[in-house]
Amino acid sequence: MITDSTIVCTDGVVNFLGLFDLSIAPQLLFYSYLPIIFISLLLGFFVLLKDKFSLLSKSFFLIAVLFSIFVLNELVQWLAVPAGVVYFSWSLALLLNYLVILATFYFVFIFVQKKDLTMKGKMVLSSLVLPVIIFLPTKLNVIAFDLDWCGAITGIMWDYLYLSEITLALVFFIWGTRLAVSYRKNKNTAQLSSVLLLFGSSFFLLTYFASYYFADATGVYGINLTGPLGMIFFIVLISLLIIRFGIFRNIKLIATQGLVITVWLLVGSLLFVVKDVIAHNIILVTFTFTTLSGYYLVKSVNKEVKLREEIETLVAKLEKANERLKQVDKLKSEFVSIASHQLRSPLTSIAGYASLLREGNFGVLPAKMKEPIDRIEYSARFMAESIEDYLNVSRIESGNMKYHLTDFNLREETEKLCNDLRSEALRKGLILLFRTDLNSKGVVNGDLGKIQQVIHNLINNAIKYSQRGSITVYIRDDVKMKLIYVEVIDTGIGMTRSTLHSIFQKFERGDEANNVNVAGTGLGLFVALKMSEAMGGTITAHSKGEGEGSRFVVELPLVM
Repeated sequence: MITDSTIVCTDGVVNFLGLFDLSIAPQLLFYSYLPIIFISLLLGFFVLLKDKFSLLSKSFFLIAVLFSIFVLNELVQWLAVPAGVVYFSWSLALLLNYLVILATFYFVFIFVQKKDLTMKGKMVLSSLVLPVIIFLPTKLNVIAFDLDWCGAITGIMWDYLYLSEITLALVFFIWGTRLAVSYRKNKNTAQLSSVLLLFGSSFFLLTYFASYYFADATGVYGINLTGPLGMIFFIVLISLLIIRFGIFRNIKLIATQGLVITVWLLVGSLLFVVKDVIAHNIILVTFTFTTLSGYYLVKSVNKEVKLREEIETLVAKLEKANERLKQVDKLKSEFVSIASHQLRSPLTSIAGYASLLREGNFGVLPAKMKEPIDRIEYSARFMAESIEDYLNVSRIESGNMKYHLTDFNLREETEKLCNDLRSEALRKGLILLFRTDLNSKGVVNGDLGKIQQVIHNLINNAIKYSQRGSITVYIRDDVKMKLIYVEVIDTGIGMTRSTLHSIFQKFERGDEANNVNVAGTGLGLFVALKMSEAMGGTITAHSKGEGEGSRFVVELPLVM
């Protein structure tokens, strides 16, 4: 062990605190080491301050601090004058090296797995560093110290370090490769960021390992000056992940500032390394340009960050409002359901008694009372139908609509509906035709009452919104596709292109509908579509334009 403080490792001039000789350092030393220390600590502190409660931020800060201490220790090895100080620095290097690679593993694990190590995992990780701590003051760490070149002859524990580094680099590479294969299948953004970090960490550790291993193996210790440059790559990678994927909260601006400062330091430090006048001037111009462009880049990102924060605030408010609207809509549906049930019974009674009065069950009705009674019955039945629409909407939206599926002949049931509604069509001067073109028996599996309601609604609408001409109900099938179609074609008011896009929405009616029939609710087609879809079918609307008539097509699966 070197204990005599009078033994020195330089013949140069001691010019800093009486301990360090800056004149003996290679020019690349300051360019390689000093910016790294500053950048690592700067980004580590910024990340921690902006996201102090995150385990990911704390683990990244740990890497930044440990690596900075390690690099500072390397500077001591190069610049210290007393041999005892250099020897102590060499002895400590093994532990600092090992702590950096363990901290890197801890950070990468938290980033990829999105959780902390278990207590068992932390114990295993701690056990890996125990041999280093135990054998740190022994010859298994530093066998001897050569005063001729003030360097250590390292022991077997350094092979343990190199083995750990190369093993961890391979683990990261294999892990990253597996995630990359998974990403190609799933296109998960979180997986992509993990892949980039794993490959970047593997490169960082390999660079780290190679520079110190080959410097130790060859005795050319200038090689290890390139090792810390891998940390620059690691820091830039983390900064890019912050900007691209937002791995830490609220520090996109900090990452940009860190990148700009990194460029400034790297370019600016060349002014102290390069002595050629022309090159010096070029570097000065480059530094000026990067300073100005970096300033405007940071300003632009700051503006974007503020805008994004405003948008995120608005999105959060919108989500709350949306949740509130859902609650209100649910309450509305419940209210409609309760109110409709309460109203339907008395309306049914009103319509029933009006019908009995009109048919003379309570005695002969005076002639002047016939028209008012007819209006009472019609209004009561219309209100009952409207209430049924509201009830159906409430059942559909709450998921309480019940379907009783059976096999039945759609052609026969549709023909019965046409026969029932033909008299109503004739009263309006319309011809109601029924046509078929079937290659099958026309059997479907569905809720008979609800399919009757769907087709009745379409035929009834055609009668309401046609002032002249005819209505054709046409049934056809496609045996190969196992589908049957019911088309209701009228010569009525038709629809515009915009109406075709909205006609199946709640409370939507055609532009000219109110001019022909003011009593519609705008719910019939919405209910009909939802019922059809629940039974494996659909409804489509077609029209060439206003005044050109309409065609509604119900599509249902055939039972073969």
